Amino acid sequence: MEYVVIDLETTGFNNTTDKIIEIGAVRIVEGRITDEFATLLNPKCDIPEEITLLTGISTDMVQTQPLLFQVIPGLEDFLGDAVLVAHNATFDRGFLENHLTRQYTWLDSLEIARILLPCEAGYSLENLTKLLKIRNLGAHRAASDARATAELFLYLINLLEKTETFLLEILFNLSKDQKDGISQFFGDAFSRRVKKFLGEKISARNLFVVGAHQYAGLFRNATGHKDISYRIPLTEIENMFQKGGTFDQSFPDYEYRPQQLEMAMSVARSFNENQHLIVEAGTGTGKSLAYLIPAVIWGTKTGQKVVASTHTINLQEQLLKKDIPLVRTILDRDFSAVEVKGRSHYLCIRKWEYWFAQDNLEIKRFMMRLVLWLCRTESGDRNEMSLSPKEGGSWQWLAARGDTCLGIKCPYFRGTCFVSRVKRKAEAAHVIIVNHSLLLANANMDENILPEYKYLIIDEAHHLEKVAEEQFGSESSYHQLSLLLSRLKKHEHSGSGILDSIAAKVNRAVIIDDGFKDKIIKSIASAGKSVNKLYAENSEFFRVVAELFSPQAASTRANLRTVRIMPGHRLGSGWEAIVSAGENLIFNLKELAGSLIEIGEKLNYLEAESGWEVSGSGEVNLIIAALREQVICLDNILNGDEENLVSWVEFSRDAPYPVLHTAPVEVNQLLHRSLFAVKSSIVMTSATLTVNNKFNYFKDSIGIDLGDKTVETLALASPFNYGENVLIGTVSDLPDPSKAPEFVYTEAVSQALVKIVQATRGRTLVLFTSHLQLRQVYTQIRSPLERV
Repeated sequence: MEYVVIDLETTGFNNTTDKIIEIGAVRIVEGRITDEFATLLNPKCDIPEEITLLTGISTDMVQTQPLLFQVIPGLEDFLGDAVLVAHNATFDRGFLENHLTRQYTWLDSLEIARILLPCEAGYSLENLTKLLKIRNLGAHRAASDARATAELFLYLINLLEKTETFLLEILFNLSKDQKDGISQFFGDAFSRRVKKFLGEKISARNLFVVGAHQYAGLFRNATGHKDISYRIPLTEIENMFQKGGTFDQSFPDYEYRPQQLEMAMSVARSFNENQHLIVEAGTGTGKSLAYLIPAVIWGTKTGQKVVASTHTINLQEQLLKKDIPLVRTILDRDFSAVEVKGRSHYLCIRKWEYWFAQDNLEIKRFMMRLVLWLCRTESGDRNEMSLSPKEGGSWQWLAARGDTCLGIKCPYFRGTCFVSRVKRKAEAAHVIIVNHSLLLANANMDENILPEYKYLIIDEAHHLEKVAEEQFGSESSYHQLSLLLSRLKKHEHSGSGILDSIAAKVNRAVIIDDGFKDKIIKSIASAGKSVNKLYAENSEFFRVVAELFSPQAASTRANLRTVRIMPGHRLGSGWEAIVSAGENLIFNLKELAGSLIEIGEKLNYLEAESGWEVSGSGEVNLIIAALREQVICLDNILNGDEENLVSWVEFSRDAPYPVLHTAPVEVNQLLHRSLFAVKSSIVMTSATLTVNNKFNYFKDSIGIDLGDKTVETLALASPFNYGENVLIGTVSDLPDPSKAPEFVYTEAVSQALVKIVQATRGRTLVLFTSHLQLRQVYTQIRSPLERV
């Protein structure tokens, strides 16, 4: 196979208004680089300063160079009949294709890299060449980038040749019928492999067996014997953290902090006495070790599990990769700690098998991205890969969400199911690390994934109320409803649909008499008609919602605009249109749910009477529950219970229709019932929990003291010496952001930052509350700072 790797340098990113200023190309024949092509081009316009800074190509350098149309004949002679390869080929193809006189097959080395190197943090040419130690001394010059891309492409070809045959066959099957060069690329690789091992049987090894044996009932409960009389000796805690103690002796750079010792002692007392504890501990206290040491001692001695919940991924990573290994060294004892995430983080094997058998090219393209990861992963956690936003959207089709889980009826429930694996690991753990969303979803029974536990630590506790508002609220969207409908009946991304699948199986079944068979088919037909109506009504409802609220929505953060639904919104004709469309939608959702209930009852009767079971019947019940949740949310939106619920509309730049949200006005009662009233001891900590040096506001907002249980509080100052290490300054001449136009304020901020960054010699971290403003400022300060 012959390839030509091509790279372009241009005056900008818009292929209709910007121009090509340099072309580099490298020919590959039979796995070797055989020839190269490079030329500068005169774009007949000035080259922008930022492009010159990036590439080194100036306007003066191209004045005497040929025009593009003059170069095309020689370039096409060089290309011949080769397949064209580029890194992020959409860019190069967009600039070049209309100028070529022939049609070429294109292949994107970036996409091939994402498939064959699924777990890398980034896939830019710069990142991959660094990772693979490929030299690119002239980065952002076309000839050098083309050669670097060629070497990357050769590495990927070699990697593919070493891939196990059964994986290559899976990639080949998934790539069939794709419209670009990727189908030919994997098809040729598989053909070569088959010819090479002609006559040998291809091993059909299961894609999901990696690590499965560990989870097939082999986990014993590591928490072991429960000593309910055990109490943590406070002297043991003191001996660890005090001057000359275990930490001091084990780590030469250990710094004794009395606040850390006091916090650790308080946590231990709370466990001992089954009390709740709130700790405000300033920056530098060492909070995580102050609660992990007592937690591990408690878990290993009593057999009781301790759950530690954080809000941010960064803190979870710190606990798992830094603090827990440190605790393991200090305590010198065997204990198990595991991170558990929400179901949607894990891949559902049943869904993988389903979509593999469908003809949906978009989802199959995404599934190619996962093949090599799946044959290696033990967790099935999507965070092991860096998914693009588009891939994150595709993940929903394969995610092991609770509303689609068949539980023990699923053929993969025991052994290979990733959710079952992590649940068994959690059952065997002393310490379980989660985030606040999963903590509250589990408490609300939306995510039945955590084992029984009585001891809980909530770090970053100032976020708990906000997360509770989101978790105890509800949402409805065009996308959610479309997803439910498409699972039932064939639509844009739904394969054959559950209803069609059930109807086909019922028609083929000889065990069912014709009369009863007709009744089931009639119910399925009725449900199908409801689905068809709902597709249109779903679009109409969210269209009228967007029509009323889009002009009023204000930007909150990147790509999002929101507007709260107020009583005044419910008075005009626009709201009447929403109510009319919403009531029609709700009526037909209820009608569909009724048809599905009839289908479920008939299938359950068949199973009870004859043992004949239809796969898909379990998912029908899950969809019924999901439809009911959508109806409740829509009812709440239309009826407007402003005293107890707040409702709002959220617009995303990437979605055609908005999302409707509801949340309780107060979450304290809900949090008290689901957490504080049922746990033996909850420790809550953060750097910012008091108002005017009192915890009253925080306690009231989360409901921790609504019951009879003792709640201790502790406020610790930070050991960090702010007086000696911090200088606070303010910029006093910025325009008022509430009065000045946004572009005026952004320009003033940019000018101030250029001066500040120069004064601090570049050692500057700039924080924004708006992604939009961040991008605007970055654009304005980049060139001035690069010239410094």
